[in-house]
Amino acid sequence: MLNKLKSFFESRCPTCNELLTCDNTNLHLIKICSHGHYKEETYHSLGVKIVYDGTSNLDQS
Repeated sequence: MLNKLKSFFESRCPTCNELLTCDNTNLHLIKICSHGHYKEETYHSLGVKIVYDGTSNLDQS
C-alpha cells in the first residue's frame, strides 16, 4: 500500500514510463527522461511550466 501511495508522487515519462531525472535549484526544477522522450521545466518565481515532448513532430512539414 505504501508503494502505491509513493507512486502517486513519482514523475514518469509518458512514453516509456521510466522515472524522470530531476535537477532542482532555487530558480527552477527540471525533470528529464533518460531516453530523451520528455523534458519538463518549472520556474517557481515566474509561475511557468514548460513541457517539451520529444515524440511530437510539430516543426516538420
